[in-house]
Amino acid sequence: MLRYFTRFTLHTSIGMLVCTVLSAQTELSQPSNSQTFAWNLVIALIVIIFTMASAALPIAAMRQWKNAWSTAAKVPLFVLVIWILVIIVGKLQSADSHNLWSFELFAWAMMNMVYMVTIMTIKRIIEKNVDPSTTKRD
Repeated sequence: MLRYFTRFTLHTSIGMLVCTVLSAQTELSQPSNSQTFAWNLVIALIVIIFTMASAALPIAAMRQWKNAWSTAAKVPLFVLVIWILVIIVGKLQSADSHNLWSFELFAWAMMNMVYMVTIMTIKRIIEKNVDPSTTKRD
């Protein structure tokens, strides 16, 4: 149940973010520049693809790991959901806020990679020290 709620929340948040950002960038009061809009759309799609690819690592770890390790894998997803909600609320309050939202999400993706590599390294060290007989080969 929690897995489906997390997946739904993540997909909904990303979808709402895209809709909000695109609607804020295409206001009718501004003169339309199709080339600028196209580049903004390309950047938005690239950022969303990288963010989703980066989110795949903690999702996979959350499914495979047990106990506290699974909770450790959920932390970056929780941060992402909160971060997306902050961006959405900020955009709804003012179209001028979070103009660099793509860099904010890209920064999360990079920090997530560093965090997950750190957690995987710690997990491996701890598991290796707990059961050293698995590393010995006769």
